[in-house]
Amino acid sequence: MAWLHDVVEDCPDFADEVDAFPAPIVAAVQCLTRRDGITAEAYYAAIRANPLALKVKLADIADNRDPARLAYLPDAMAQRLTEKYAHALHALGAAPT
Repeated sequence: MAWLHDVVEDCPDFADEVDAFPAPIVAAVQCLTRRDGITAEAYYAAIRANPLALKVKLADIADNRDPARLAYLPDAMAQRLTEKYAHALHALGAAPT
């Protein structure tokens, strides 16, 4: 499931392939896919309501905010992403560590 979390956004040519997976996986991928017209609040609420999507999103954020990973980025970008991930964690009901 974690491998699929960005497929629809990053590889739209393969988006239809996701439908071949079991319904709970398809539902989680749908929650994790950002869509035009969906507010950030609605996006995070959908993820919070789907335990599988929530688990994957929290793991994705943990990986993305790893200090070793952020150290490769320019300071301004690392700071912007750090703030973005803190906001996402708050919206998901998880405290940043």
